[in-house]
Amino acid sequence: MKQKTYRFFDCSNLENILKEINTSEDYDKASGILMQLYNPRLDADEERLVKCINERCSKAILTGMTCASIAEEEFDLKDQPIQLSVSYFFKTNLFVYEYDLNALTMFVAGRLMNEKLDELENVKCMQTFYVSPSSSIIVYAKEFSHKNLPVFGAKAGRNIRVKNTAHVYGTKCYDNAIVSVIFQSKDLSVFMENDLGWQEIGSSKVISKVDGDRIVSEIDGMPAVDVYKKYLKVSANEYFVQNVCEFPFVIHRNGERIARVPQGFDENGAIIFNSDVFQGEHFRLSYSVPQKLLQKTNDNIKDISWLRPEAVYFFECGNRQRFLREEYFNELNLYENFFKECSSTTGYSELYSTPNDSIADLNSALVIVALTENPESKDLFKSADVGIPFDENEKNDQEVPFVERILTFLESTSKELDDLNKELGKVAYTDQLTKIYNRWELEKNINEAISLAQNGCSFALLFFDIDHFKSVNDTYGHDVGDLVLKSIVSVVRGFLDENHVFGRWGGEEFLYLFPGADMESALELAERIRRTIDETCFITVQHVTVSIGVTMIDKDDTIDSFVKRADEALYQAKETGRNKVVVA
Repeated sequence: MKQKTYRFFDCSNLENILKEINTSEDYDKASGILMQLYNPRLDADEERLVKCINERCSKAILTGMTCASIAEEEFDLKDQPIQLSVSYFFKTNLFVYEYDLNALTMFVAGRLMNEKLDELENVKCMQTFYVSPSSSIIVYAKEFSHKNLPVFGAKAGRNIRVKNTAHVYGTKCYDNAIVSVIFQSKDLSVFMENDLGWQEIGSSKVISKVDGDRIVSEIDGMPAVDVYKKYLKVSANEYFVQNVCEFPFVIHRNGERIARVPQGFDENGAIIFNSDVFQGEHFRLSYSVPQKLLQKTNDNIKDISWLRPEAVYFFECGNRQRFLREEYFNELNLYENFFKECSSTTGYSELYSTPNDSIADLNSALVIVALTENPESKDLFKSADVGIPFDENEKNDQEVPFVERILTFLESTSKELDDLNKELGKVAYTDQLTKIYNRWELEKNINEAISLAQNGCSFALLFFDIDHFKSVNDTYGHDVGDLVLKSIVSVVRGFLDENHVFGRWGGEEFLYLFPGADMESALELAERIRRTIDETCFITVQHVTVSIGVTMIDKDDTIDSFVKRADEALYQAKETGRNKVVVA
């Protein structure tokens, strides 16, 4: 496997490059050739470039995109050269699939991609580029997520001042499409890492209302733009994006840290994002330090040195490039000093998924992909970092810049407050016996659910009670009763999923709040919990059962009406024989 990267300014330069490529020995011998075209320029004839490459190098697969350039004019990428990177594979086959989203939906494209994957064996990974003004790539990726396929790539961007049309490249130039390349091989090894060098700060906030999958209407019940007005004194005006994009939202989703960068706002105070956001998600604002990002990039490059890669691809968010300003070009130097022929591009978002994680549409991140056909190498996948690498023992023999001192101070004090709040929180919201949520925290979460339900979110509530618990205490004593409570909690913990809420309402009563549920799934969960407890052998008492009442939230519910309805269903379960599930 080999990689060769060219840089040029117009079609006249391209002719000589293509002649060198299609007359090379590697071109003739390769089992697959991937050509990645990245264009930051405004004066390039993209359709002509794509046509010329496809005609001159018909054996190769062409992908790529228009680059994002959202930095200040001084650091605009419009005068940078076009990049054409060629990867020659000798033990890998490549297959390209192009889906024009003007002719079909993301969902249909995903179903078609899944069918193609069913036909192929030894699929190693996928590269995807896309551009779409309205749809999230997650809709596409969900249809084949069960394949557990590593995916990398980017969303095409454009110049923030000129607002040229963003394109992805394939057999032609698309303005609304997906281009995916499948790598089929028994010998290809893949290294993938994504790096989000932004540090969360401040209190957690809730996305309380959305419009579609990319527009946040309200945060904590207030117009979304107010969050930046409150914390940054930034108003919704023509400079809104420029003023807030360096402070993205950071969301914890499926165990990963992902950022979301605003791309605009509307007249109602909603914030429009490049990538998907969901009602009910919690986030914190974040910040970073340019020098620390470069330090992390250097560390990340060291991570892949052991692989001895034969091809290296860097996918960087345009927002990261904006934030780095002049340091962005120093970062490019780090790439090229490590691997001279590497490719790099900037997009509106970066795609990343590993065999163990669902695909993530990232913002403000750097995705690094290294490939080799060396049979002695192995796959390695690394997830996002935990923030900015501050070293308390780092020695400075010169004056530290004022901004870095302020940010270090904020980082340190924020961490101290976080640690303190976590300790206080354990007392404030945790039941001391069972170590799950107490009634106060349950009420807080239920009230939040009621607010979200008014905007269309679905929740089920399971109210359950240990049958004949008084006789357990009377027969065996309160110490054994406490053990039973802890054991019941341990069983139910096995059913908890992310965003589920479980707590002790009082005595032997428990509540389980199930977000996104319908009645069928809520009943199934309740029955599984009931049956598992019924089949569990408990120390000393041997056999314990529970009765469960289930109800669905109504948009007009209060906390009293919601809980009361579940309690009434629980009462019916008790009155009609116990050890059963009843619906209200």
